[in-house]
Amino acid sequence: MKRTVALVGSIMMVAALAPAAEPVDVASYDIQVRLTPETHRLRGTEVIRWTNTASVATDELWWHLYLNAFASNRTTFMRELGGARRKLRGGKVENPHWGWTRIAKLTLDDGTDLLAGLAFERPDDGNPDDFTVARVKLPRAIPPGGAIILHVGFEAQLPRVIARTGWAGDFYLMGQWFPKLGVFEDAGVRGRKTAGWNCHQFHASSEFYADFASWDVTVEVPEGWVVGATGVQTADEKGAEGTSRLRRVSFHADHVHDFAWTTAPGTLMTVVEAEFDPGRDVPKRWLDQATKLLERSAAELELPPVHLRLLIPTSQAGLAERMLRSARFGMAWYGLWYGLYPYPQLTIVSPPVTATEAGGMEYPTFITTGASRWMLWPPSSWMPLIEMVTIHEFGHQYFYGLIATNEFEQAWMDEGFNSFAEASCSTAVMRDHLAPDLKAYDPWLGDRMSSLGRRLPVKVDRFAWAYRSRGDYSYASYPRTAVLLKTLQGLAGPGPFARAMRTYAERWRFRHPGPKDFFATFSEATGKDWSWFFRQAFESDTTVDFGVMHVAQHREKAYQGFRWEDGRWKESEPAGKGDAGAATAGEKDGGPAPAAAPAATPTVAPEEKKNGGAEEPWEVTVQLGRPGSFRGPVEVELVWDGGKTERRTWDAQDRWTIWRMESPERLDRVIVDPDGIWAAESHRADNYWSRKDDTGAVTRRIWWLKELFQATGLMTLPWS
Repeated sequence: MKRTVALVGSIMMVAALAPAAEPVDVASYDIQVRLTPETHRLRGTEVIRWTNTASVATDELWWHLYLNAFASNRTTFMRELGGARRKLRGGKVENPHWGWTRIAKLTLDDGTDLLAGLAFERPDDGNPDDFTVARVKLPRAIPPGGAIILHVGFEAQLPRVIARTGWAGDFYLMGQWFPKLGVFEDAGVRGRKTAGWNCHQFHASSEFYADFASWDVTVEVPEGWVVGATGVQTADEKGAEGTSRLRRVSFHADHVHDFAWTTAPGTLMTVVEAEFDPGRDVPKRWLDQATKLLERSAAELELPPVHLRLLIPTSQAGLAERMLRSARFGMAWYGLWYGLYPYPQLTIVSPPVTATEAGGMEYPTFITTGASRWMLWPPSSWMPLIEMVTIHEFGHQYFYGLIATNEFEQAWMDEGFNSFAEASCSTAVMRDHLAPDLKAYDPWLGDRMSSLGRRLPVKVDRFAWAYRSRGDYSYASYPRTAVLLKTLQGLAGPGPFARAMRTYAERWRFRHPGPKDFFATFSEATGKDWSWFFRQAFESDTTVDFGVMHVAQHREKAYQGFRWEDGRWKESEPAGKGDAGAATAGEKDGGPAPAAAPAATPTVAPEEKKNGGAEEPWEVTVQLGRPGSFRGPVEVELVWDGGKTERRTWDAQDRWTIWRMESPERLDRVIVDPDGIWAAESHRADNYWSRKDDTGAVTRRIWWLKELFQATGLMTLPWS
């Protein structure tokens, strides 16, 4: 006990030193870029100002060159994907169109040329055919607090759309399209022991990590094309070069760590302008629930209006309102529980059906969803595919965007946390009948389904590319983490859990938390040491499984043998003599009592029969087991014949326990985890025992079946 109190106390002291952060833009990017659709090429320039915010100097810069992941079939990304013809979203590409990027110029502000010192690095796997990371040696070190200005010229060949970037016909999505600095982490950031650059290769099972920055980006596209991008539009001009007529559009964004954009002919994509109005779009029930559980006033939870900009294919125009409605649901839910969305605009893109690889992706203030015209009609229109993807991608504005975890190393801290929040939001939408056109579904069942049929347990906290398979990566990073958080919510209680998650979201906004930062913040905010849970849930491959192993019960037999009375043993009268079932005793000389004879054990007084006789109590034995390796307290409900209900808690530290009880009534049912607190437990058929024929057993064994149709639909629209 002293050790636990000391640990919680130290956690509280550390967390108290980490108040909510003000935004600090480590860099600024001023980018000018032109798209040439005929060749699918980009040509651009960057002026980058970077500040060393660490406590030590650095004499080098590390760069991400993400587009080089698509340069050949031998890059790390393509090898992990399974070959040149594989898509990230599944299926095959018959005619792959490769992509690459190249730094053509790299100088300091004084004109010093750095390009000759550029070298490619392979810090993760040493693959000589991978060119997604580069390092540049500087002529002089940048001290703590010092800054450097860089002038970059680059060109890029865009791939056929794959992994959130590229082209499909005349549609373009520009994700990770420019040379971008890695993160120079100080000692202590995310538990790092010494300062250094964090700049991983681009992997098939990873996303991104970058510093917060300010952005001024101007893109040139053909006249008549629409453009959507991170931030807000600041200028829109017409221009010409030779016979080509151009549209030049500028955007600005502050306090974000990436910049993405999209463009297409106005005949292919249309732009819909809308608003998030908190007075209209925040459901009262949601606000009431948040004020109660967070213990904050409605004024403290007030949300700002936000402009919504949707770019959607003309063929999908009839689905625009569903996408906008879904974005409003997300803004209301995440804003109430995790803090307000701090940007003036959100841009939403629904790619054409020819560009599904571009769907379901997040960038700061810019997301892609996905749909097809078939979703205009039943039965597709009944399924919440658009809602789930749109809410999920908006949620990444918090988990990845504002709370900028390292997606290379802890993908579960953005994908899993966001999957939890998205499922909670979707559940509330359905519960409150806010989307009456959709058929009922339970997103939590879908998340639990994902654990069925898994042959090996999976440890959650791994680098994204270090799992046994991409399937294990997806399972651990998305649904596994979501149901573990759902379990934590049940164990901690709705109120403490909500306040702890809000504390984490506020304290680590505009910062780079690691797992131990979350663990410490949660324990401090709840006032309890949850290390036992975090260690098993995220840092090991434990599985959750409890069950009723065996139940036996019978009437206790009438007393036979000797009784200890008045200092000597007396033989009981055999059963059947005297009153039925009574323990009348005749006496035989049992001799003097042994000196150390124990005191007689009192028996439970039998229940009197209606006819005046006595009835022996029931002897009941319940065996509980823990087939899974996860140790933790679980409630067990005992229901007796007369309807009396009793609840007990088993700490489940041992593999099994046996409860022996005497009762005037028979035991009718045993239910382990009756409230479903342990959401991470998928094998629940053995959580129930009934002395009667259990008509619900079959239903419990196939609880996943009603989700199968829903899951089949979701497979067509995977998201990140």
